[in-house]
Amino acid sequence: MAKVTAHDALSYSLKRDQAQFAEEAERLAKQAAYIAANPPTDRRTVSGDITRLMQEAAFLLKRAVTIEAGLEAVGLMGAETATTEK
Repeated sequence: MAKVTAHDALSYSLKRDQAQFAEEAERLAKQAAYIAANPPTDRRTVSGDITRLMQEAAFLLKRAVTIEAGLEAVGLMGAETATTEK
């Protein structure tokens, strides 16, 4: 039976997070395109749409920071493993 290391588990989790990030970024891009295609008029406001877009962008930023920190941790784990295996 293969031993699952912290490096393996974190790498797997990061791949899932990256896929989810891509989906969320695509959804955010569609929201922005919708806002751009439907500017404010005397019958339509966009402030609510923009507020939701900003909230989604903040959540996406949080996910990006988490992924970047995870990638750095995986890199450090790999470097540590390489050093201890010499």
